[in-house]
Amino acid sequence: MRKVKVGYQLDFRNPPGSTLSFRDLYRESLAQAEAAEQLGFDSIWLTEHHFTDDGYLPALMPAAAAIAARTTRVTIGTYVLLAPFYHPLKLAEDAAFVDVVSGGRLRLGIGLGYRAEEFEGFGVPRAQRLGRTLETIEILKLAWSGERFSFDGRYFKFRDVRVLPRPVTEPHPELLWGAGAAKAIRRAAELDLSFACVGGRREIGIYLEALKAAGKDPARYSIANSRVVYVADSEEQAWRDTRDALMYQAELYGLWLSAAAGTTDQSKVLIRPDPDRLRRTSVLGTASEVAAKLEEVLASTPMTELVVVMQLPGLDPAKARRSLDRFGAEVLPRLK
Repeated sequence: MRKVKVGYQLDFRNPPGSTLSFRDLYRESLAQAEAAEQLGFDSIWLTEHHFTDDGYLPALMPAAAAIAARTTRVTIGTYVLLAPFYHPLKLAEDAAFVDVVSGGRLRLGIGLGYRAEEFEGFGVPRAQRLGRTLETIEILKLAWSGERFSFDGRYFKFRDVRVLPRPVTEPHPELLWGAGAAKAIRRAAELDLSFACVGGRREIGIYLEALKAAGKDPARYSIANSRVVYVADSEEQAWRDTRDALMYQAELYGLWLSAAAGTTDQSKVLIRPDPDRLRRTSVLGTASEVAAKLEEVLASTPMTELVVVMQLPGLDPAKARRSLDRFGAEVLPRLK
């Protein structure tokens, strides 16, 4: 099996009707982050949304700081931070703090956002999302230099400001571009950013082609790609454990993605509530079955980092933890 780095993703979601308190879910999720480091994972990844009924993680930097305080080795990434909803100087300060506290372990995956509810809630016109994000990236790099700077953009204007402390990471924390559409993926190469892939083999191929067309060495960049993974006594048991959570997640993403595309037809979106497709695309089964399926994924998808999604929304954390422990003991050594 091709060797890759392996990360673990958390989103702290607690669907309506859950008997689990947010306090307990947060405690269990942070315990999983600690366990992932002990088991040999390379990274922990956090994902973000706002104004949802399940409390989808809305506070990336506080969560990253909490994980930094509980770990010593894993890198801590955002997959992805929705840049249009942040003031860039405040983001620069918060991210620098996390990077310093963690000893230089922060990685910032950045995306544009797409849900109308979020843009309306924050009072940001959706049409401004690209421009705001591009200016934010430019401002972050200037701010993280530790020197005074001024900026005169379309959306942000600063005069003689300075952000301290500087990040520990030189010259700054790794930046990854999160995208799924071809034009947006090519922009990652243009911006000289690593890639937080929303998709799979096709999308990674577009990114690699764009890097090569720009004369850039792909070996210099990270390509993170996520998969739902669950280890149980059998593939059937894994599906029974995860089915409701997978369907809940897919129903929400199907609604969000189709609405963003201006359609009610979910058949064209990447994530949709199709149980047969979900069962086929998720990596479920015994440890040996999961390892064999991941071997096929890695053979066809040239990622540098596999991000494992195991704590699904509504899944009993005890079941996710059992799967995590089995994955760490029986599958992870084959990947690294």
